Amino acid sequence: MSAAEQTPSTPPPPAKPDNYRFSLDSTYLVAFEMAHRAFKQGLTEASPLNITQYRFLSKLCQAAGAVNQATLGKLLGLKANTATQTVDALQQQGFATRLPGATDARTRVLQATEAGRQHVDTVNEALVNSLYATFPTTNTTWRTILEAAIFAGSRIEGDREEGGIPERPASRALAAVELIRQETERVLKETCGASMVECRIVQKLAEAGRPLRLGALADALLIPPIGVTRTASKLEGRGWCQRMKSPHDRKAVYAALTDEGQFQAQLINATINELAENRLWVNLSPAQKEAIEQMGHIVIAGIQAQRDAREQQQLSDLSPA
Repeated sequence: MSAAEQTPSTPPPPAKPDNYRFSLDSTYLVAFEMAHRAFKQGLTEASPLNITQYRFLSKLCQAAGAVNQATLGKLLGLKANTATQTVDALQQQGFATRLPGATDARTRVLQATEAGRQHVDTVNEALVNSLYATFPTTNTTWRTILEAAIFAGSRIEGDREEGGIPERPASRALAAVELIRQETERVLKETCGASMVECRIVQKLAEAGRPLRLGALADALLIPPIGVTRTASKLEGRGWCQRMKSPHDRKAVYAALTDEGQFQAQLINATINELAENRLWVNLSPAQKEAIEQMGHIVIAGIQAQRDAREQQQLSDLSPA
């Protein structure tokens, strides 16, 4: 087996104390985006529903009996017309049915059909498979972290079953990831006036503490190179970064934070960690928090190490033209 194919074995770090304050760096957002893409791909491949519709159906399947449509819509943060359209779509697919209320015939309650429950089971399996296909699982430690992160993600919204065992954890994690992603984008936009991609690049540059080549930023953050190039131009227009060139390689373009960019990086980190403290961590145990943090610090770092090993292998195979 070549060095590029080997999976580094990383022993798990010691458990954090209960009062440890978890800090989410750029690797967390890389892992978060990878999970979001994997969830979306798994859902697209296995279901005709969009994320809102599937989240509604998944929550409906958790109920012991019929549920009031308005109540469930409010619980999921949906406007009344959106909830109605969502139920219409579920009913059209045969996944849910409307029933008259027990005490008021004008009231409509909802119930998942057997087909709906079977569909959620099928999609949940597809979500897990998509995650396994996205994240390396040949390493036992990485697989354990991934499974723990899925379990932790299923707890973010705070639902618990008898005995503490989550039903369809990947489906619950999908709902939580989608909500947190939307909220992160919204809060960063309100706080900094910038997109999530802009904030991720600023965060990474601040962590590096030096100019980084745009190609290296694309590799580290798993963002298409053209996306990094366009975003760097936007950041330069904001006065947050400056593009630089090397006298040794005229094709290489670097990005460096300005003083304003350094200030914004501090604001971005504080915003992300405050959001995590109030939205992400609140229903999780210290071990579950650590599982999510390790998705970045161990798994993403391992993926980067594998990529570096492959590049090094390619360099060793070079020969004169």
